[in-house]
Amino acid sequence: MKVWACLLAGLIAGSTTPGAVARDEHDRGAYNNKMALLGFLLESAQQRAGRDVQTLCLLMSISNDVTERYVATNPGDMQVQQRLMAMRQDLRACLANQAEAHAWADS
Repeated sequence: MKVWACLLAGLIAGSTTPGAVARDEHDRGAYNNKMALLGFLLESAQQRAGRDVQTLCLLMSISNDVTERYVATNPGDMQVQQRLMAMRQDLRACLANQAEAHAWADS
C-alpha cells in the first residue's frame, strides 16, 4: 500500500543533521524509535487483518501526532517537517478511503 511504503521510507530515511547538539540528537533518536515501533505495528496489523483501513488510519494518526510533537520541539528539522506534510496527505487519503468504505457498507 502506498501509504505504508511512504511511512516506512520516511523511517528509513531519517538521520540527524551534522553539528546537532546532544539534546537534538536525543530527540531525533527518540522520534526515530517511536516511528520504528509504529512502523512495526503497522506492518503487523496489515499481516493480521489484511487491509483493515480503520487500523491503518489509527496507526497513521498516531504517527502523525508523534511527528507533530517532534516538529514542535525541533522546528529546524526540515526533513521531518517535509515528512509531516506527506504524512498529513496520506492520513487524509486514508480517512477518505475509510469514509468511502463505510458509505459502501451502509448502502
